[in-house]
Amino acid sequence: MRTVTPLDLRQRLGQILDAASAGERFVIERNRRPLAMLVSIDDGRRLDEDAEAARRRRLAALDHLTELGREWAARYPSTASSAELVRRDRDRDEPGREGGEDA
Repeated sequence: MRTVTPLDLRQRLGQILDAASAGERFVIERNRRPLAMLVSIDDGRRLDEDAEAARRRRLAALDHLTELGREWAARYPSTASSAELVRRDRDRDEPGREGGEDA
């Protein structure tokens, strides 16, 4: 996030608007006090999101997390200890570490 002054904004409005439309965020401050923020239109719309749309988006995220939990539970039996789960992940992710070798 970049900070600009009103003078910067007046002098480089086109450049700042181009950067903001590409997703960069700007804090506009006067006398070292933040006054406003300039964000892309997409970020602004998310800030203005109505309550029902925000609720639907959050519920979809929770549904996704629930599905990830189901996939995790199917991959790892519930009888495995935390240490065993870490070993399995390590063995899967690190070539040459088979059969639960200790480091």
